[in-house]
Amino acid sequence: MKNPKIKNIMLVILYTTILIFFFIHITDVLKVLDVVFKVLAPIFYGLLIAYLLNYPYKAFHDHAFKKMGTKHKWLKKIKKPLSLALAYIIIFGIVIFLVSTLIPELSSSITTLVDNIPMYEEAIRSASDSTVKFVRNLTGYNLYELATYSNMITLITGNDTTEFVKNLFTNYVPSAFSTVLGIGTGLYNWGIGIIISIYLLSSKEKLIRQFKVAIVAYTPEKFYKRLFKIGDVFNNKCGKFIVGKIIDSSIIGVMCFIGLSIFRFHYPLLISVIIGVFNMIPFFGPIIGAIPTTFLLLIINPLEALEFLIFIIVLQQIDGNFLGPKILGETVGISGFWIMVSVIIGGGLFGVPGMLLGVPIFAAIYTLLEEGAQRRLKKKEISANDIAPEVEDDSLKPDKPGKSKSIKDSQFFEKASELINKGKNK
Repeated sequence: MKNPKIKNIMLVILYTTILIFFFIHITDVLKVLDVVFKVLAPIFYGLLIAYLLNYPYKAFHDHAFKKMGTKHKWLKKIKKPLSLALAYIIIFGIVIFLVSTLIPELSSSITTLVDNIPMYEEAIRSASDSTVKFVRNLTGYNLYELATYSNMITLITGNDTTEFVKNLFTNYVPSAFSTVLGIGTGLYNWGIGIIISIYLLSSKEKLIRQFKVAIVAYTPEKFYKRLFKIGDVFNNKCGKFIVGKIIDSSIIGVMCFIGLSIFRFHYPLLISVIIGVFNMIPFFGPIIGAIPTTFLLLIINPLEALEFLIFIIVLQQIDGNFLGPKILGETVGISGFWIMVSVIIGGGLFGVPGMLLGVPIFAAIYTLLEEGAQRRLKKKEISANDIAPEVEDDSLKPDKPGKSKSIKDSQFFEKASELINKGKNK
């Protein structure tokens, strides 16, 4: 089609038709996407595992074994499989070690909880007796007479005892079966995903080359250049952020274990692993990790739980003000407000993985939008500082004589309008 205007109109009509179809049949589209995701879940898991393990693999292949095979060719042949094997052995060895140490700690915590149930019952009974006595003195009503066992079930469930038992077998048992089935499906997907990740990493150079050749062959030059640029930005932001967060959270977990061991808190290993894992989630991670660990210590000793909260606050201040910025640096490149927004949106859409990946994905989108805005302003020969002067930390300092750091409010709209019209005329 030679006429560019007609081509653009046709593209707009096509995109509009697709959007209208999508919104009209959004329920059916989401069902189809759900089925597609379930079918392709092992491949997605394999891509995720391969992407994460690519960093330790590159550390061995490109650095630790960099000179392997320079003298003996047979060593060069085992360089790649050796790097791959070491990456999987180390990562999955750490996971197996943590799980094997966490299970006894968790079992011990549950045993302590069960052993302390009589003590909790006594405390609850004492508190309820005091409440009943207070209400009786205040109103004259005896809550024990009003709330029999049958009445309590009716109050909680809205049904009598028979209906409660019926709901137990019609709702909760199938739900438990679905949960077990979901766990089995998840283990199957992750198992197949590990196998797929091995194939992906072992032939990643060939696969990347095939992907790039296909994209260049079947898409316009402007499209594939932009696509490769977007891919580089996302890979840079996500990769550096995830690796930095893993290092940061590992250090926090070790520091937590050392601190808890020194101050003789209960279950230092279990609590440190929980704190380290949840520290991977930006902004809300430390809070989420502190809730179950504080409750665990609250069961044993309320005073110890309070001391633990103080310890965690100090530890997170060290992480937020010193350790985190030192490791992550300018990897994210967005303000705290946008970090909070990206975590909330990512968590709401995709759960815990969305909370973790929401920040680097939003940072990548932010970077691309910022670069696009700078490009457009450059074409109009307008500087961002001319439209909206950047606020500096030392903005309260007095300006040098004869020089103005910013445009006055009364001149802002006139200056911006003048610059925009100048760009249009050119």
